[in-house]
Order: sequence, then structure tokens, then C-alpha cells
Amino acid sequence: MTAKLPREILEKAIQLRDPLKTVFIALYSYGKPCTASEIAETIEKSRAYTCMRLNQLADMKLVQVTRQGRTKLYEVIKDA
Repeated sequence: MTAKLPREILEKAIQLRDPLKTVFIALYSYGKPCTASEIAETIEKSRAYTCMRLNQLADMKLVQVTRQGRTKLYEVIKDA
């Protein structure tokens, strides 16, 4: 997560509370749609906690959720 973030992503992240900010930046840094488990492993939190935060970000229209069968994939909406 040491990559330089684009200005628009950084501006969105700055406005978030720390728990959401950590998940948002980790998801963006992943670079592709991923599962809550993948992000949870990256930020060293439980899958349930990470899923809750990702769903909050989705409710805020910052993250897009898609399904592949039973699996939910999360991705940052870059032009939101």
C-alpha cells in the first residue's frame, strides 16, 4: 500500500473515518475487484469486519459490488 494515490482517490479517502479509510485505500491499492477475505488478509482484520466496512463504502457509493455466483467482488468506483 505504498503506491502513490491519485488525487481524486486521496480526496475521497481524506473525508472518511479511519476504519473506512483503511479499507478504502487497501481496496484501491489491490488494483482489481476482490473479495472481502482478500482485503481482510491485507489489512489484518476479520472477514466479517472488513465486509461490514466494504458494505458501508458501497452504501456511500464509493465502492461497487458485483456477484460471481455466491462470491461478492468489491471495487472502488473511480469516477464517483
